[in-house]
Amino acid sequence: MNWTKTLSRSVRLCAYALGLAAAAGPLHAQEKVTIKMWNLVEEGYPAFLDYAKAEYAKTHPDVTIVNEFFPNEAYKTTLQVALVGSAPPDVFFNWSGEDAQRLIRDKLVLDITDLGSAPGGFKSSISESWQAAFEKDGRNYGVPNEAVSKYFYYNKGYFDEHKLTPPTDFAGLIGLCKTIREIDPSTVPLPLGNSERWKLIHYMTMLNDRILGSATTAPDYGLTADDAALFTNPGYVEAWQKVLDLKAAGCFQDAPNATSPEVSRSMFSSEVAPMIYCGSWCAGIFDAEGFTNYAMFRMPPIAGGKGDPNTNFLVPQGLMVSSKTAHPKEAVEWLSFLVSAPIAAKYAEIKKAIPSNPADIDSVTNTTEQFKWIVKDVATFSEGINVLDVNLEQSVSEAYLNAGVEVLNGSLTPEQAMEKIRTTALAAKAKRAQ
Repeated sequence: MNWTKTLSRSVRLCAYALGLAAAAGPLHAQEKVTIKMWNLVEEGYPAFLDYAKAEYAKTHPDVTIVNEFFPNEAYKTTLQVALVGSAPPDVFFNWSGEDAQRLIRDKLVLDITDLGSAPGGFKSSISESWQAAFEKDGRNYGVPNEAVSKYFYYNKGYFDEHKLTPPTDFAGLIGLCKTIREIDPSTVPLPLGNSERWKLIHYMTMLNDRILGSATTAPDYGLTADDAALFTNPGYVEAWQKVLDLKAAGCFQDAPNATSPEVSRSMFSSEVAPMIYCGSWCAGIFDAEGFTNYAMFRMPPIAGGKGDPNTNFLVPQGLMVSSKTAHPKEAVEWLSFLVSAPIAAKYAEIKKAIPSNPADIDSVTNTTEQFKWIVKDVATFSEGINVLDVNLEQSVSEAYLNAGVEVLNGSLTPEQAMEKIRTTALAAKAKRAQ
């Protein structure tokens, strides 16, 4: 162990925490405060919060952090109901994009710019580019703590055994699925767990970008395109067709809409399937399940596509503060502590996540080559592409999610899917203009 580095890190942590405590006044003068915090159910997060709360309590003994965890699919609805109710969480997880912007427009979240500018505040810990993920009109409404990306994971042993290589274009991905089925027709090349609908939307996010490019999608996603043009580009239909091409090539298992994300991940980590399209967070899950012989590649470019092939899926995530909280100062101090350099490094170590504050990332030793590869690869993106279900207006997002289920089932054609999405988008645009 490098005792010098460890001691230095401990000194910085103590100095940071004491700075917050000094700014808050004498510890014995503080009232007892409870901060209610909502998060998604995520691998490693409870363990990280146990560590962070124990460290925070050393200098903030009068502040108690109470955590509640929710599954992904139910979270958005549960949160929306809570925020308009009488007992919302003080701080809560959210995605950057339209999900955050909607809460800002509805005045359900607090402007934390001034609190974050205090000594030891988050504005001194994370870059302006990261802060922009939760800004509106130059004001801060959230504290980004990480970003998630998306990759095709592949079993290196399987690929070596069968002399396979990662594809250089989308046609090559289709060809891989066909080759794997030829090796063994019972092997599912690329399991898809779409029972919660969001898994396919991750495919659509990048297929839209590869085919159309972000400059083309931006006015549609933001509902600023003319009514006559809104979501009419044939590239959107082509993107849905690419999903059907994957299905026709035997990439997916039967009934992907009845398969959970957890089951599809287990198919890969148990080496039943040789590939999976999964988030950067999946690396930690696979490691915990004992499978580490994997590598990754990005969504490959599509022939004739107008999108930049150097973009990739990237969703900043963070924590926001309810406008109804009785403890805004304490809430922001807690969030600022979570993105301080030593705590952010611990977050990366435990969760295998891409932290918003990488200042102490070199101190993270308990990690894998795959995690280091992800962190380095994210730094090379020409642009991060935000996921559709948090980037679109809520009703349009729902239309996309529902269309994914029906396209996979064969109950909607790609053309019919886009007709439904366009109709919903026109209604959402008209409502926003009222």
